[in-house]
Amino acid sequence: MSTEAPVETHVAPATKKYIPDPETTVFIGNLDANATVEELKAVFGKDVEVEIPIINKRDGRYIQTRHAFVKYPNKIDPLEIKKRYDDEVINDRPIVIRRVLTQTQLENRQQYNYNSNGFRGGRGGFRGGRGGFRGGRGGSSFRGGRGSFRGGRGGRYIHGPAIPAPPKKDKIPLDEMERSTDTIYVNNVDYNTTKEELAEFFGTTPELVVLPMRRMRDVKTKRFFFSKRMNRGIAFVTFVEGVDINAKVEEFQGKSFKERDLALDVAAKKPVYEENEHDDENEDSDSDSDSDSDSDAEAEE
Repeated sequence: MSTEAPVETHVAPATKKYIPDPETTVFIGNLDANATVEELKAVFGKDVEVEIPIINKRDGRYIQTRHAFVKYPNKIDPLEIKKRYDDEVINDRPIVIRRVLTQTQLENRQQYNYNSNGFRGGRGGFRGGRGGFRGGRGGSSFRGGRGSFRGGRGGRYIHGPAIPAPPKKDKIPLDEMERSTDTIYVNNVDYNTTKEELAEFFGTTPELVVLPMRRMRDVKTKRFFFSKRMNRGIAFVTFVEGVDINAKVEEFQGKSFKERDLALDVAAKKPVYEENEHDDENEDSDSDSDSDSDSDAEAEE
């Protein structure tokens, strides 16, 4: 398997994001970092169009990702393409063929990953939602939400007893939770890593990477906000349908990324309750209104 560094290019990528057509295009994953358009055409035919996305690095360099899109001139059957070319070797790496998701499917999957992985908590979650220990609307906790002594949106002192918080749901042990079939949990991630870098490393797309950002507190104003640069050292990476998720864990387990040995596991699905669970963290985080810089902030453990 090739360990060469990704090829750098001095040609700026197109400003318009490439949107593949699911009816004529397939996704190529696990691509060698030095693979070329010509090499892909040698496998899939001269009539296809090949798109290899380019990433703009923070230091101003442009490098290509480890995935590509192959577009045929006519409507295709993705399963037939997969049977024919899956595991085809390009530069000592077996490629994987996956069907392209529609924009609706992609958005639904992103929303599902955000909710089911539960890294920001729901009602009663560890970060606190409605009824959580950090308090939500009508909660009686010390931070409070609407109706508490510090108030929320339009908050004011309300006479009389506080509205009792709803009962907490029983916490299911991690080893008893249902496991995902397409998402892995990644620990020991470098704090300055971006979604694009993780997508490149795991051979997927940035849209399928969930990277929780670190919650910070401004030491001057004492207000909380989410860092725009520092993550929490964990990530959830989703692969397109049909992947053997346990094989992916074995493939990347212990691999070094930015001088850190990654610890992986199959992601656990957060239990789905009857009500739609969303967090009201914006009431006390003010992530959009605080400073863009983390220099005057301290991380909340």
